[in-house]
Amino acid sequence: MRKNLCAQGWLAICAVLASSLAFADMPGDVFKFSGNLRLYSFTRDYTNSQLTDLHSTSLGGKFKVETAAEEGWGAGLAGYFAQDIGLNNHDQNNKYINPLLMGTNYGIYVPGEAYAQYKSPTYLVRLGNQIIDNPWINPSDGFMIPNLFRGGIATYRPTQEMQIEFDRITQFKNRTSPGFDSNTLFNLPYSNPHFTANNNGAAAIGMNYKGDNLSAKTWGYRFYDIAQMGYVEDGYQFHLSGIAPFVNFQYMCETGDGAQLLGAVDSRAYGAKFGLTLPAGAVYLAYNKVPTQLAAGISNGNLLSPYTQIYNTDPLYTTVMNYGLVSARAAGSAWQMGTNLKLLDGKLDASASLSRYMTEPYVANVNALMLDFAYHLSGKLKGMTIRYRPGYENGLSTWGSHYLDNRIMLQYSF
Repeated sequence: MRKNLCAQGWLAICAVLASSLAFADMPGDVFKFSGNLRLYSFTRDYTNSQLTDLHSTSLGGKFKVETAAEEGWGAGLAGYFAQDIGLNNHDQNNKYINPLLMGTNYGIYVPGEAYAQYKSPTYLVRLGNQIIDNPWINPSDGFMIPNLFRGGIATYRPTQEMQIEFDRITQFKNRTSPGFDSNTLFNLPYSNPHFTANNNGAAAIGMNYKGDNLSAKTWGYRFYDIAQMGYVEDGYQFHLSGIAPFVNFQYMCETGDGAQLLGAVDSRAYGAKFGLTLPAGAVYLAYNKVPTQLAAGISNGNLLSPYTQIYNTDPLYTTVMNYGLVSARAAGSAWQMGTNLKLLDGKLDASASLSRYMTEPYVANVNALMLDFAYHLSGKLKGMTIRYRPGYENGLSTWGSHYLDNRIMLQYSF
């Protein structure tokens, strides 16, 4: 049955592509191609002698073909791959490999996107395997292959500033899995919590608004048989003489859903972010609070984010690339000060943040320093980016006094 449905889906997509080809005036108007190639090295060094330092290197990328028409019927196909190029140590049951990059595989090759769509200036309907991007369900594209989702989306844009969206996910493919399954990130062996049973996916409905001064997001989620979540975020950009301060606020509430496969849920999160927009970027101060609310024996009310949790890609202002209040699994608060800059005529993106997570007595307090530099080449090397992301954290005794992340990526986008 499942193979038949897959076959029918591929036939439908091929039919849409053929239809687009038949009605195009010129072959050059039919398709557009895009993608990237990535060479990525990821190391993590611990000071705890009981832990093994980790290292992974991978070559990978994405190749995508889609119909070029801006309106009407269309379709898209994209393949993703990540390949061990002989620099990873698979000895002793892969104990030296950092599984976040591409798992412990020698290679991952997946037809990640395969969808048909109808698009107008006001509406978009897309069905199939695709990227979905909203606050709590997103690509988490920090390594080789992004999160991918099987299902459908429908968007309506009543004005240039506002978009309303409905998403229904039936299956999910995380960064390192070989295909789509009816599970979540909790299925990963290093996830906390860890849960391997299937569920019926997720549904989300939301509104995004972006005006000259005011911005707003309002989203509701149902993670079937796990949790229901509401999320609101508002921001205001002041335009004053010589300076441009901004302020943002966020609120999240979550309760259980259906069978509550991971236990009862009753969680809240609050956040605020204040800063100044500068000619070259921005500086800011952010704060988040997850109040104590015992549920399922967890101090943070058993806050669950099935598609971001272990990847630290949730929208809380103080979440960094490898830690945050969601993945800490504890009540508490966090602050962060940082800057995001564009330098050298926009060729260099540079950001830095210093964060502190205060979660005692449930989990030890953690300090984090994160840096991110991305240099974009020009001329004949346009499309090439060199990115370096070091991260330093201390606090948890299981790490030793601290641990150090080094992430280096060379990417060519076309």
